Amino acid sequence: MRVRAFRAGRAVRVAVLLTLAGGPLTGCGIQETEVVEAGRPAFGDLLPPRETRLLLFFFSPDGELLPVPRIVDVPWRSGGPPSDSEELDATLSPLKAVTAQLDGPSKAERRAGLRNDPSLPRAASTAQRVVEGRATVEVKLNLRVRRLTAAARDQLVCTAAYAAHAQGAPPVSLVGQDERLAPARCSVRPARAPAR
Repeated sequence: MRVRAFRAGRAVRVAVLLTLAGGPLTGCGIQETEVVEAGRPAFGDLLPPRETRLLLFFFSPDGELLPVPRIVDVPWRSGGPPSDSEELDATLSPLKAVTAQLDGPSKAERRAGLRNDPSLPRAASTAQRVVEGRATVEVKLNLRVRRLTAAARDQLVCTAAYAAHAQGAPPVSLVGQDERLAPARCSVRPARAPAR
């Protein structure tokens, strides 16, 4: 009798301890949920420094507009004497970036599946001038801008915005033979490389 009572008392104490120990874990009020998908997946390209690249925007094989850094050969990088600021500015200018965008992806970029929108002409001479104003960047093109698709406009806007400003902040107005389009902002925000 005594052994049974001891075992029963011990079993009750163990059950109470287990209940008390498990209480804080189950009583916090957080309900289980399933995975909730929201928005686009995060991406973060670590970009090379601005002094050594142009940032172009091409479409991936699945149709997403992506920032694509293209390393630019400047004299001071290839062992020559340091270039003056005018030469460097011309090499990395917004006009140079827009011209490279219109010229299309390089062979390596095409092999990776990157492409321009089909409505963008593959003619670097189409870009006439890029004017960086106080509030906006103006891209003058030797074509009818109304014939460009929204996707092609996004490519040009993003390329010009990031060539003019490190954060791609200024709105860009495309000006063609037919008209001037309202200023637009780049919706793509590439991640910057961490400071060293």
